[in-house]
Amino acid sequence: MSVSSTSIASSDLRRKVWDGVIPLQIILAPDECRVLDVDPFYINATRVSYLPQYFSRIIAYFEPFLRDHAASLSPEWWLDFEGVPLRWNWPIGLLYDLLTGLDPTQGDGPEHDWHLPWTLILHHSQYPSDILLRLASDSALKEQWMNRVKEADFIRRGNANAVMSLSKTDSDEMWAGVGEHNFDKFWDIAKKILPPDPYTLRHIPIKIYLPSSNKMLQALVPPSISPRELHTVGTALHAHLPQLFPSRRTCLLARPVLHGVILNMAIPLAELLYECMYTDGYLHICITMIS
Repeated sequence: MSVSSTSIASSDLRRKVWDGVIPLQIILAPDECRVLDVDPFYINATRVSYLPQYFSRIIAYFEPFLRDHAASLSPEWWLDFEGVPLRWNWPIGLLYDLLTGLDPTQGDGPEHDWHLPWTLILHHSQYPSDILLRLASDSALKEQWMNRVKEADFIRRGNANAVMSLSKTDSDEMWAGVGEHNFDKFWDIAKKILPPDPYTLRHIPIKIYLPSSNKMLQALVPPSISPRELHTVGTALHAHLPQLFPSRRTCLLARPVLHGVILNMAIPLAELLYECMYTDGYLHICITMIS
């Protein structure tokens, strides 16, 4: 993998990441339903999108069957997977990789459950406010996303001037790219806040999610260890999670997963960021144990 100054404008890998989908099966929780049997709602959700982006279509489908019709006007719907409430301000691809804990090296077969379509339960009552932020309005997702974009810019540069300098039109256009799942609309603006050379970054925005745990590690990782050595996936994981990654080159106990793919330990992190970051500017890497 190689990143040049022109690759910010166009990248086949970046577009493949953007177009990744997860088929969802949404089931209305029994206590929300006034009839005994309602067919599930099916949709292909893009990995880089967020659950609230699909709520209007989901609620419209289930509205005729709701016990409380007024609830259809509320923004505070929520979903769970196997009893775990899903954080609406986290990308769907991250939620899937983290909560299913699947090892992408395992092949399809009856002995390996890929949880596809990914079955989620839709709720409105008993909002788990001790776990989830309140989804108080339609603008809440945009506000949360923009906060993460600013945070990622601060990590990259030591300040958030690039994002803060965007015009309102550019900021709205960038968010519209996310909401409409429009690759060109998003990246036309995103490339304005990324330096042409990833090795000029101060640090790489990266969050690492541990298996079978609510723990997330946010490490400050510069693009290079020294003038002659780049920070790779392997060097970063070895430095910050040596118990799980005793080797910088080989996965012995666990594997790093991004966008449903096992990462090669030799990939330079700075280049990985420009190709595979989520729309909030972060690399969200999940760790799966080797069984």
